[in-house]
Amino acid sequence: DDGAGGGTKRGDARGREVVGSATLQVCVPDAPLPPPFPTKKTYRAYLANMAVAPEARRSGVATSVIQCSERVAKLWGFDELWLHVNIDNPGAQRLYEGLGYIRVSEDPWWYLEKRYLLKRSLKD
Repeated sequence: DDGAGGGTKRGDARGREVVGSATLQVCVPDAPLPPPFPTKKTYRAYLANMAVAPEARRSGVATSVIQCSERVAKLWGFDELWLHVNIDNPGAQRLYEGLGYIRVSEDPWWYLEKRYLLKRSLKD
């Protein structure tokens, strides 16, 4: 950048688009019933709302977002990261399984959009 405002410096978001995002939260993804129903299960690091723009798919964006989320979950003191993936999304299932996520369970019969619950150990 020549300082005239025409270029982009590292860390400067001008001229860039968001191509991937996710929500990292702490919740109880394996509770038998959703909130507000009480549970005695453990709170866990949980990755939700993973999204990548169609034109940016299969370019490593999702992997980068997931790996960054794993690092943050470790900084928060968690040794696992949990997530759901829709049963009708085999591409996302392959991505997560390729990154070491294992299937824990499947949504109950009364859920309209069925999902698998996956987890990955973050221990070194």
